[in-house]
Amino acid sequence: MGSLLMPLLGSVAGDALVGELLRAWGLDKARRKLERHLAAVQCILLDADAKSRTNPAVRRWIKDLKTAACQADDVLDDFRHEALRRRVGAQSHSRSTPGKVLTYLTINSPVVFRLHMSWKLKGALQTIGELVAEMNNFHFLQHAEAPSVVRPQTHSLVDESEIVGRQDEREQVVKILLDHNNSSHNNVMVLPVVGMGGIGKTTLAQLVYNDHRVIHHFELVIWVCVSDKFIIQEIIRSVIEVVMMKKCDLTQMEALQKKLSEALGKKKYLLVLDDVWNEDRQKWDDMRSSLCSHAGSGSAIVVTSRSSQVASIMGTLPPHQISLLDEDQSWDLFHKNTFGRGVEKREELVSMAKSIVHKCKGLPLAIKTMAALLSSKHHSQWLSVLDSDVWKDNIVTTTGIVPALQLSYDHLSSEEKICFSFCAIFSKDSLMDKDMLVQIWMANDFIASETRGHQIFDVLVWRCFLQDVKIDKDDLIHRVTTCKMHDLMHDLADSVSRNVCFILEESSPCQEILQGSTYTNSLQHEVQHLSLDCVSNNTIAVMKEILAPQARTILIRRGLEWRKTSLHMNKSLSMAMSKFMSLRALKTLSIITDMKNFKHLRYLDCSYSRLSALPETTAMLYSLQTLKLIGCKELKKLPEGMRYMISLRHIFLIGCNRLEYMPQGINQLNSLQTLTSYVIDSDAGRGIDQLKDLSLGGALSLTELRKVHSAENAKEGSISSKHNLKRLSLNWYAHYNTDIGN
Repeated sequence: MGSLLMPLLGSVAGDALVGELLRAWGLDKARRKLERHLAAVQCILLDADAKSRTNPAVRRWIKDLKTAACQADDVLDDFRHEALRRRVGAQSHSRSTPGKVLTYLTINSPVVFRLHMSWKLKGALQTIGELVAEMNNFHFLQHAEAPSVVRPQTHSLVDESEIVGRQDEREQVVKILLDHNNSSHNNVMVLPVVGMGGIGKTTLAQLVYNDHRVIHHFELVIWVCVSDKFIIQEIIRSVIEVVMMKKCDLTQMEALQKKLSEALGKKKYLLVLDDVWNEDRQKWDDMRSSLCSHAGSGSAIVVTSRSSQVASIMGTLPPHQISLLDEDQSWDLFHKNTFGRGVEKREELVSMAKSIVHKCKGLPLAIKTMAALLSSKHHSQWLSVLDSDVWKDNIVTTTGIVPALQLSYDHLSSEEKICFSFCAIFSKDSLMDKDMLVQIWMANDFIASETRGHQIFDVLVWRCFLQDVKIDKDDLIHRVTTCKMHDLMHDLADSVSRNVCFILEESSPCQEILQGSTYTNSLQHEVQHLSLDCVSNNTIAVMKEILAPQARTILIRRGLEWRKTSLHMNKSLSMAMSKFMSLRALKTLSIITDMKNFKHLRYLDCSYSRLSALPETTAMLYSLQTLKLIGCKELKKLPEGMRYMISLRHIFLIGCNRLEYMPQGINQLNSLQTLTSYVIDSDAGRGIDQLKDLSLGGALSLTELRKVHSAENAKEGSISSKHNLKRLSLNWYAHYNTDIGN
């Protein structure tokens, strides 16, 4: 991922606003020299990235290049922020803006700023120039990047007709489940399904889970994804949520047991525990006790796992060992995913394809990945795939990466590579929100537009890097598209991100990291994107220890532990985050008191926090593109200077029911595409007329419609002309709501 930071730097260097300011300050020569350096580096990135896997010197060079690129990017973005500040200042003067708001728009000394930033730009340029000179010593080959191929994603559900080699195994597992009867001892049968990663354990479990005979036989069918963490309370909570089809916020074991008893009600159930890694027998005994005590006669559990030790601990029956596909089955799967989808079938292609399929050694994920890759290539390029050096590795290399997956990654474009590798910031089996992914990709300048981001998402799904795409159709306010990554794909993302992305979880070895282990030293100043799911003194200290000064992303995952997080802890977290002034994306429940140090921020998510108001200095975030305040039930007001946040594209205010009024002049946000809620007021600059020139899409909720004083006034909002709106909610009073669909 380090070598792939250059495209984003190039986009900032070529920014029109930046160029205009640098020309005015006599720094255009430095900018053009930087662009030439970037062009020279861009040509050798693919070869440098490949050589870095085996050459430590190249790895160090790429690491230094990454650091220099980030520093230069910050400098250029400082110029961009100054250009935006000047534009906002000009707008405010032309509108005779009150002095109170103008205080947001000033800097201490423009002359000092200009001199300081000129010095920083020349320093960054010198560093990159030295690295470009050193680059010539490696004799990198120049590669022109192949154009990205975009294929539409036609469906997200598993199509049984596309599954090969698992029908007989489904019959075997279904027969075991249907023949089972445990009425004499009320012991729940546990059948493990075991096999290597990517072999199709989850696919087989899905076939069984959706089988009409199974659905008819069991009163309840429940699916829970377990993954790395085996936390009993979380598993029980997931079971409750699946059965009762609503959110469960209980945390205490006694309360969870009572709710589980209510949910299961001694019914005969089938529970699928997918992707289990726990090898602690005591944990499983405690879990089994909870499940068995509320089970009806004939209940069963299917466990999928890579580990035979897990099967030994959990199973009451011998494990079903899922097998690799044989040659015929492998070819059938490949054929359906290439020649069955419009690729012209030629004799010479069939010969090469069969050789490639043979190299996949019967692993379904590898075969499907290769099928998607070859479908994206011209016939003349198939031979280069067959002859790739990647195949010289074993089916699982010393890094744990399947060669077919590595090869498929190598054939992604630079944009697609960096977008995929960023996904390593999410834990295994976690749901990823498509819109959030695209917005954070854009916040980090991995992509130039959201349209491009959606195209890349579709490519990653089509090429099997992302999977299990689902649309939450039950959310009437804001429909959400989610996806997951296969464990092997997550391993690949983690490998290619090279410590740039890091997940800090409750189970992370905090003390070892704080005591300065070798692992810590390798992480220090490399981590730029951090996901933190547990807030404590230790994790806050680790964040400060391992996170690079130029960190770009901090995502604080919302969890039940937040309800127990003290005010002191929130303040400690805010203080720690305030030191990372290069942030592009921030998700947190603890709002920073003073936002002016976060001028690079593009994405801010404070959803489900207790804040009653954003600090007024938030209005200084001129580059902010996405603001999420979903579920902020205590939020009463937004920054009055919000109209000067001229880069805003999305404002999410779902569930902010105490919001009293909108800031004046929302109509000045010309880039705004999403505004989920608008509180109508009779004051000037806060009425429905502010929506007239905004091109809004998605969902919009209009509240306090009683303050629209006439039909003519209502027409001033031009709601009927907003053809991109998918859902409109009309609210006159708190208890009255009219929802209008598509």
